[in-house]
Amino acid sequence: DTIQYLADNEFNGRRMRRASNGPALALRWLLGGAGTTPCAGPSPHSLARGMAAEAQLSPDVLSIPQQKASQAIASPVGDLLATLETMGRVLSFQDTPPPPPPPKYPRAFSPVMQTMAYHEQFMDETPEGKALRDNWRRQVVLETRAVEAAAARYRRDLAAAVQRGEGANLPASRRLLLRWYAPLVDAIKEEQRKIYMREVQVDRTVYGPFLLLLEPQQLAVIAMHCTLHAIMELGGTNPEIVVPGQTRVTRLAVTIGRMIENQVNLEKVQSICRKHAKANREVAALYAEGEDLRAKLTQGGRLEPEEWSRWRQLGAMLEELGEVQPLDHLDWFVPGEKLGQRLERLPAMWSGGGPIGQGTRRLMSAVKKALDPEDLEAWRGETHAKVGAALINLILGTCTVDLPGRGPGGEPRAVPAFWHRLELAADGSASAASRGAGSLKRYGVLCAHEEVLKRVQPSHMVEAFIPQYVPMLIKPVPWQRHDRGGHVTLRNNVMRLRGSHLQSEMLARADQDMVNGRGPGLSKVYEALNALGETPWQTNVPVHRVAEALWGLGGGVCDVPRRMNYTVPPPLPAGFRLHRSEGPGSGFAVFDYGRDAARSSRVAARQLRRRNSELHALRCDMEYKLAVAREFAGEPRFYYPHNVDFRGRAYPMHPHLNHLGSDLCRGLLRFADRRPLGERGLRWLYVQAANLWGAGVDKLPFAERAAWAEAHLGDLVRNARDPLDTGAGTLDDSLARADAAALARLVERAADREDGRAFWVKAEEPFQFLATCMEIADAHASGDPASFPSRLPTHMDGSCNGLQHYAALGRDAAGGQAVNLRPAARPQDVYSQIAALVRARVDRDAAAGVTHARALRDATPIDRKLVKQTVMTSVYGVTFVGARGQITSRLKERGFQDSRLMYKVSCYSAKVTLECLMEMFSCAKDIMNWLAECAKLVAGTGATVQWTTPLGLPVVQPYRRTTRHHVRTLLQRLVVVENNDELPVMKTRQRTAFPPNFIHSVDSSHMMMTAIACRRAGMSFAGVHDSFWTHAGDIEQMNSILRDAFVELHSQPLLENLLADFRASLPEVEFPELPKRGDLDLEEVRKAEYFFS
Repeated sequence: DTIQYLADNEFNGRRMRRASNGPALALRWLLGGAGTTPCAGPSPHSLARGMAAEAQLSPDVLSIPQQKASQAIASPVGDLLATLETMGRVLSFQDTPPPPPPPKYPRAFSPVMQTMAYHEQFMDETPEGKALRDNWRRQVVLETRAVEAAAARYRRDLAAAVQRGEGANLPASRRLLLRWYAPLVDAIKEEQRKIYMREVQVDRTVYGPFLLLLEPQQLAVIAMHCTLHAIMELGGTNPEIVVPGQTRVTRLAVTIGRMIENQVNLEKVQSICRKHAKANREVAALYAEGEDLRAKLTQGGRLEPEEWSRWRQLGAMLEELGEVQPLDHLDWFVPGEKLGQRLERLPAMWSGGGPIGQGTRRLMSAVKKALDPEDLEAWRGETHAKVGAALINLILGTCTVDLPGRGPGGEPRAVPAFWHRLELAADGSASAASRGAGSLKRYGVLCAHEEVLKRVQPSHMVEAFIPQYVPMLIKPVPWQRHDRGGHVTLRNNVMRLRGSHLQSEMLARADQDMVNGRGPGLSKVYEALNALGETPWQTNVPVHRVAEALWGLGGGVCDVPRRMNYTVPPPLPAGFRLHRSEGPGSGFAVFDYGRDAARSSRVAARQLRRRNSELHALRCDMEYKLAVAREFAGEPRFYYPHNVDFRGRAYPMHPHLNHLGSDLCRGLLRFADRRPLGERGLRWLYVQAANLWGAGVDKLPFAERAAWAEAHLGDLVRNARDPLDTGAGTLDDSLARADAAALARLVERAADREDGRAFWVKAEEPFQFLATCMEIADAHASGDPASFPSRLPTHMDGSCNGLQHYAALGRDAAGGQAVNLRPAARPQDVYSQIAALVRARVDRDAAAGVTHARALRDATPIDRKLVKQTVMTSVYGVTFVGARGQITSRLKERGFQDSRLMYKVSCYSAKVTLECLMEMFSCAKDIMNWLAECAKLVAGTGATVQWTTPLGLPVVQPYRRTTRHHVRTLLQRLVVVENNDELPVMKTRQRTAFPPNFIHSVDSSHMMMTAIACRRAGMSFAGVHDSFWTHAGDIEQMNSILRDAFVELHSQPLLENLLADFRASLPEVEFPELPKRGDLDLEEVRKAEYFFS
């Protein structure tokens, strides 16, 4: 009902929305006048209030100072208002009370109204406008459907299972959910009864009122879905949980509480919306009656006394309805219209000649944000935890699962589906606070029974996942303020805040500066995010079909996980034991496997169980990705709204299937818009094929990469036509012939690197490589590759991009040469260069008799792969301990056996690698040290490190010491972590994190500048941090743009500005002078062919 009401453009939705001005409209009836209609316009009172509000909030008054805007409003509105009030008194209307003062709305109120209204201005009667209207409705459904749809599905399935005996036809996981649903609903009903009856129990007076806000069915759906989603996750936000089937109780309880709060707010929205719709209908009836009375007065010149009485009664009733609908002062706002234009059209609006508003769609979302602030304040972290813990307790008491087999009497063997336990912290240590109580640091874990995990098949559990942010069917609402943009009904923030009110205040201050003309504010950031969000995407259906086929056949190749678990053998018994043998001549036998062999078998079994648990999580993740691809496979285009992290790096809001994801995610996506390849586009597709193949081919010059692809053109076309290697000639035939034998062949081919064929499963990025093969094959099949309309994103990647920015900041000519900032005949590989320096150093030390150098040289080749991760992460603050761990991992991969010697060799190798790195990039080392020293001085004053990115985004490092307080619940004592800006800073973290965070803010600025320029040039653009994407036919134009943007960025005095900001904010601190710069000429970047390649 709510969605239909929102999207309704008929009488009640479009005409009667203008009738929410009770007293003023009744006054206009008394005044009469030719051409005046009940829907002529909003009251002067509301217009004055609305214009005053909009003068401060509207994005359309950016160029008008606040004082001048207020003066412009005051005169015409005030004069007309005084005239109307005088005429009202003349007509003896003194008994009508003055309009009530405007209600005080939360600050988010007006922004969301404008967000809801944005798309309506494009909903005309053209085919595009009609399609937008339909997709707008579908988008609202996508954003609001989750809980109601799930509850309706359970009711439907439960009825079918009971009435028609269809439960057996449901998948096992669905039957399991249905089994839990009814008992859990009954338990919640009983709990609500006890709350009503005020029966005493721990915390019931705290969580009770909140559990009464929703129906038991809704609470059951939210609790079940949140619990299942939590136990299916691996790692991520649960760092202590290393296997699925378990989740931290504190985190799950807070999640359930927050989901319930969101649903309660939505219920309030729906209630207010229904009330408003009813009031609109009543207003329509009253106006019709009023029109009849006025017509009689106009024609006959008089009314009977009872008719005059009714006339006044109508005015009173309209006044009451005006209080029901207090949002009229925003209805007149039209996006894109300047304040002066609004003032010019006011007379026409008041006389009934113009449009009055943008519809009830804004109204619904505005009401959503107009909830009582006291209600919102009641939902604190402690409240979330207690409400969630109460529902978890009910789940523990009601949800069961049947074990295989039957009991002694033939009855099912039902056991609890979940249980709760306390575990020691990962390090087994105790925090200072917990030691004071004489106990170790422990946390609660909710565990699922093994039978639950067996039945929870990912393909059937997608419906139990309630996504909040989904890809959009329409263009995202453009970012206009830090809390205004993105989705239609969901409240978005331009930054992924981490509990810092200071960060939020700085964003709001930047917006205010932009509004008042004191600076650009965040306008460039908004423009870049809008450019990224307006790039239309499609599911790459051919690649999707291949991925689905591999998944259906059992997986285990490329990014597709195995569908079946590994077999875990029983562990060997330890020591001497007697075992009765079976068969002829049976007797007793003695086995002695030894302690070491038995221990090894247990370790191997434990590792296999862990791998199986990891596979379960990977299967769930795979199903989520494929489910999104399936849902949007038929859409001609969809969009990813973006926001930024606290450093300014841009990310799509949808978490599962996006272009920042894995190789599979990227292979499943392509641009929705087509662009012809042009004369050189096919060559860039060849280059991309070589880049994605890897194996050193991606380090060759462009001409040699293209030549490699041309030499393997037959293999590339065969990949496209027969990806499953069945001998077919078309993709359809290849998929139709696919079977287990075909999957086995693919697994063999993936392992065979020596056959010389460029088969797609052997590529370093197999699904993206397959997508490129398909595009190349289609281009050749078209007969005219230059005119072929391509949709494949083509990538240009930075060369160790962090070091590129350090070299530019320090004007380091030698370092810039190593990372391709300067022209070169061949691309420079910094990892190979560092490996060569390390190899030479190890050879010298080994010749001098250094034991660990000899051990390293004899154990493994010292190549780029050994040092790559350390070099790559060096610019992001990797420590010696981190580098040692990275090299240890590489040595383990290469079969290094002696664990004691491996530790010492890793220490030596990490030390040498970091020294060689600093030797090659001395300027980068100096700048890194300078940034760390400045951060140390700032943190020493008790302040957090703050700076502004080159595009104007204020950044606050969020590293503060957290406070923990204990919340007593039915299950356990939960530890709730609080973050606020009054807590002391983490000085070490502020220092070590600042250099990489600052570089991230610089590289994000480069990407955003490129995005803005590409969008202005009419190109499709997508950014993956230091990898920039566009159509193959536009690659050369993008290459020119990204080089210009880099030169423009680093031509600014970035470090000088940073130092000036530090000194201005902390004048009492003596900051060190900037390190010396080199002589790199930034203009060389424009000619550096392999700067991005």
